[in-house]
Amino acid sequence: MKNFELGTGDIFVLFFLTLGPLKAILPFARATHGTDLAFQRRMAWESTAIATAIALVVALLAPLVLGNWHVSPPAVSITAGIILFAQALRIVMQAPPAPGSAIAVFPLAMPAILTAPGIAAIAVIISLNKHDLAHEAIVIVILIGVMVLNLLTLWNNETILKHGLAGVLPVVGWVLAVLQAALAVQIIIHALRVLEVMHWPAS
Repeated sequence: MKNFELGTGDIFVLFFLTLGPLKAILPFARATHGTDLAFQRRMAWESTAIATAIALVVALLAPLVLGNWHVSPPAVSITAGIILFAQALRIVMQAPPAPGSAIAVFPLAMPAILTAPGIAAIAVIISLNKHDLAHEAIVIVILIGVMVLNLLTLWNNETILKHGLAGVLPVVGWVLAVLQAALAVQIIIHALRVLEVMHWPAS
C-alpha cells in the first residue's frame, strides 16, 4: 500500500514536464527577441549549462541537506506536490505571458529552464526512490538527457517557432499541466497514506 516508487519512464516524464523544453522555449524566445542568431545560441549554451549545474548540485546535495534538517520523505512529498500543483494550476488558469548577457542566469537558466517545480521534482525523486549508485546514475543521466533536449530546442528556437509551433506549444503545455496537477495530487495522497492520515489504495 505505501510503495510509490517512480520508474525510469516516470522520472523522465516528470523531468520533462517540470524541466523540459516546452516550458523554456517561449520565455527564451521573448528574452532573446531582436538579437542575432550567434547571441541566441550563446545564451542557449550558457543558460542550459547553468541550469544543468544547479540541477545536479540539487540532486547530489538534496539527501544530505534534507537529512541534516530531519525532513521526512512525506514532508518532501507534500511540499513537492503543493509546488507542482500550484505551478500547474497557474498554467491552466492563465495565458502565457532588452536582453543582455545576464539573461543567461535570470530569467533563462532560472526560472525558464530550472523551474521551482523542477527542483521539487528532483527532491521528491530523491526522497521516494531507493538510493544506490545505480539508481542515482540513472536519475542523473535522465536529468542530463532532458537538459540536452532543452539545449537542442533553444539552439533551434527560431526554426521551431517559424513552423507554426508558437500557437501549439501553449496548448500542449496546458494539457501537460493538467497531467502534472494529477501527479501532484497522487504524490500528496502517497505522503498522507505513509503518515496513515489516508488509507486510499494506490493507483
